[in-house]
Amino acid sequence: MKKIILSFITTTLIFIMTLKISWPSQEPFLNLSGDDTDVLTMYYGGMHETALARLETLIRQKPERLDLILMKGHVLRQLGDSPAAAGAYSQALNRDPQNYTANYYYALSSYMSGEFKNALSSLESFMKVSREKNIDHQRNLFLLKGMSEIETKKYSQAADTFAKLNELYPNFSPYLHWLARSYEKAGEVAKARDAYLSAYKNDTSNFEILFDAAPLLLKSGDIENAYKYYKKIYEKLKSDYEIKKIYNELAAIYKNLMAQKPQAKTFKPLEPKKTAPLNIAGEEISVGLSTDDKGEPLGVSSVKLKASGKFVIYKDSGRRILFTGNDSNINENEYELYFKKKSFYVKNLNSGKTFELGSEDLFLKPAGVNDTVLFRGIKVGAASAWESSEARYYRGGFKFVRNKDNFYIVNKIGLEKYLLSVLPSEMPANFPAEALMAQAICARSEALYKKNAIKRHAKFGYDLCDDQHCQMYRGVSWEQPGASEAVIKTAGKVVMYNRKVCDAIYSDNCGGYTQSSSDITGWGDIKYLSAASNLRNCGGNIFNPLFLEQFVSAAGDTYCRAEGNIKNYQSRWIRRIDAKTINESLKSLEIGDILRIIPRRRSFSGHIDSIEIIGTKGRKTIKNELKIRKLFAYSPLRSSKFIVETACDKKGRPRFFMFIGAGFGHGVGMCQSGAYGMAREGQNHSQIINHYFKGAQISSLY
Repeated sequence: MKKIILSFITTTLIFIMTLKISWPSQEPFLNLSGDDTDVLTMYYGGMHETALARLETLIRQKPERLDLILMKGHVLRQLGDSPAAAGAYSQALNRDPQNYTANYYYALSSYMSGEFKNALSSLESFMKVSREKNIDHQRNLFLLKGMSEIETKKYSQAADTFAKLNELYPNFSPYLHWLARSYEKAGEVAKARDAYLSAYKNDTSNFEILFDAAPLLLKSGDIENAYKYYKKIYEKLKSDYEIKKIYNELAAIYKNLMAQKPQAKTFKPLEPKKTAPLNIAGEEISVGLSTDDKGEPLGVSSVKLKASGKFVIYKDSGRRILFTGNDSNINENEYELYFKKKSFYVKNLNSGKTFELGSEDLFLKPAGVNDTVLFRGIKVGAASAWESSEARYYRGGFKFVRNKDNFYIVNKIGLEKYLLSVLPSEMPANFPAEALMAQAICARSEALYKKNAIKRHAKFGYDLCDDQHCQMYRGVSWEQPGASEAVIKTAGKVVMYNRKVCDAIYSDNCGGYTQSSSDITGWGDIKYLSAASNLRNCGGNIFNPLFLEQFVSAAGDTYCRAEGNIKNYQSRWIRRIDAKTINESLKSLEIGDILRIIPRRRSFSGHIDSIEIIGTKGRKTIKNELKIRKLFAYSPLRSSKFIVETACDKKGRPRFFMFIGAGFGHGVGMCQSGAYGMAREGQNHSQIINHYFKGAQISSLY
């Protein structure tokens, strides 16, 4: 054990030595010496109380160290003790009255303690004399100023402040949300309506917008949008009596309203189409369609289908043909396949004729290799903010597997044809070609790894599921020329480590720094899945906690920052969740009303792998970054890289919790937004792969 601790401290010291390299225009931060590196060890290990005690000792020993006082304030805020944090920042201001960090976080701590007038006056005083030109600092100051103005009932001033903030950083959902709230408080209902609609449009995962927007839309007479917003709330919070009542009343009004409207132009339903020939080698894979967030089949009692040409259905075990569809080899007929009373049936919806097919598993095979089959009602995005169902058509053949009183669908398809759909489903087809090629290689590697190495869905008879649990697979209608070209150009290429195909996983946006697999509980230490920096001009490190908290709230000079095709909500996000919603969401923990949410174990990338939740009746610790992201079932957090601010009233009772975060997804492996940024700057797919998968190499299987 002593060797392990010594090794960890030695590694930490190496990290600390990099802290002399600072972010452009960054103030001096935590340049720890050899005798106080244990503060960092304690902090990232989640031992904040111990770190705090150590900091107190160090501050007494080294009173000239402003960075230690600032660190003390940061740790106190992470423990949810804003009044004490304000005291620490006040101490720092006595040392350096013009220090941005001390001024901003003193005002923030005052606000979070319910001292709104003090927060506003200190901010206004600092902003009058400050020549702050850092745009990220300006954003923070404007946001806090506007928040304080709302609480001190200076609503018109707040609206002006948030308008300036939105000019400084446009189309950012949290800022639009605050602007809408200030307009509403100021009585400007029309402006509030427009701002709410824009806020939600820019980030539909910011679910809390709906709680504020829906009542305002109803009040403004916008029945159509009010109904849509209340419907979204009701679908996630069906046990809420008041929401259910309003939704049901609105549903009747909305139905009558739509009946009086002129018929909108109807869109032609999706039709299956024959595809262009694609003769590329590669093994066959099996994909479960319509799966849940664990990749398990949801099961259906019936499904409507339509093929682009002739097809046959036979028993999967014996290949005896039971039914032939579309005899004329065109897609003139639509069919319904259903399971009833322990038997499969197929019904021609055009002629009305029904045929019994028996109780055994079935297989549908199109007559031509370029034919496709369309299924209506495929479930997508299970347990996510974008959960829905849609029609999709696919290449290959289809197995219908009995599952008690229903069945599920398995798509048998060649690997490269599968990737034609996966690539644009996982990465926008208008990304640079080299980024798309890197994505194709990763997706191919991940598919083969999951099929041949871990066999994660073998018990259901398929290799991969069709959603985020494995890889997004949306069928032929999602295929795009640019993405298809990347698949064809890289056909057979995979990422390998020690002559084995890698699990070359990826996520949307790492927030500036990927995390190692070993940082996540249960993932294990996979050597090629080590942390990688997306920072351009910082020596590649963000291991300073004070820098980390500013980095999380800043746009950041990273390859994955919000620019070009990368949306700002992918890179940075803020969720303001009121105490009532938090209490309802975490009721299953059975610890009473929530008092504090404390990040504990955190990787050097900033991602959290352990979080403690303290309530009036106890406390619980949640481990594993996925469980942390799914903490609020009605709308998961975008990533586990965040800072928590606890806003209380003057009596210390929580009013709301603010999650200030970076990135989108688990943050391990290739950062897709980072690949975009690297490719834009001229790096090729090999360089991108080598950057994110240390020690691995690209090899060709065929």
